[in-house]
Amino acid sequence: MGHPRRASSIAQANRELLDGVQGQIAFARRAPDEKAPAVVVPNYEHVSIVSYDVTIRNARPLVDELSLDREGFVLVQHKTSCAAVRDPEIMREKYLEEMVPFIKSYFNASWVVPRRNGVYVRRAAGTAIPKAGWTAVDGVREPAGLAHIDLAPVAGPVAAAAEDQLQGLPIRSYSRLMVIQAWRALSPPPQDFPLAFCDASTVRDSDMLVHDYVSNTRNEPGSAFKSCALRFSADQRWYYFPEMTADDLVLFKGYDSEEHYKPQAPHSAFDDRRAHPNAKPRESVEARFLVYYD
Repeated sequence: MGHPRRASSIAQANRELLDGVQGQIAFARRAPDEKAPAVVVPNYEHVSIVSYDVTIRNARPLVDELSLDREGFVLVQHKTSCAAVRDPEIMREKYLEEMVPFIKSYFNASWVVPRRNGVYVRRAAGTAIPKAGWTAVDGVREPAGLAHIDLAPVAGPVAAAAEDQLQGLPIRSYSRLMVIQAWRALSPPPQDFPLAFCDASTVRDSDMLVHDYVSNTRNEPGSAFKSCALRFSADQRWYYFPEMTADDLVLFKGYDSEEHYKPQAPHSAFDDRRAHPNAKPRESVEARFLVYYD
């Protein structure tokens, strides 16, 4: 018989040796006397937020080890015909048309429902974005600057039911529901604001703050829901995939009705210009899918 705890400790120690960068990530305040700089993040003005400098390790050497049911995120290869598309409306239609069959096949799902208003084209802060008068048609956002999980556990089934109603789909019984988020960079590497993921196995329940999220984006259906902000802990381990191309697709779990497989990976953009001063402004696309099993 082996020693699973010792093997796990060795694996974790090996991960500590991975190359990494330092990045500022914002977290929900854990305690009133927490010794960390206070910051304000758009859309989270109602949450007391502090900033920490954390080590964010290169996850590419771990690609074959990562699991949606353990770390909560994986990297797969998937080509898209939309790499040069920037119009949000065109992107939404074309991207979902090619992504839904892929997601259904990858997860061997019974059926998949895309969140029609869950396709987000993002551009890094500091680039030319028309901030005044944004609408759902504009469909362009800045990268999220707070460590968070988009849907609190209670919000998963609610979001799924709301999406079915929005699309006029009949109610169907299911044995399992997952909310899967798919993210890829559209601009060439290196990007100035990559997306970082926290290993879900290093996050405790007490690290999560459930709160009411209300988007400042105008006229966006479903802009109010229960979300989770992450509180900082030294035990948390952060990763990213440097040098991402449009063929690199990160899948991460936003919700899982199976309690045994529920890990959700907190995530946040971070400024990587310390490591890459001449990095190009990041452009990316995220889509969200409701993955069902009979």
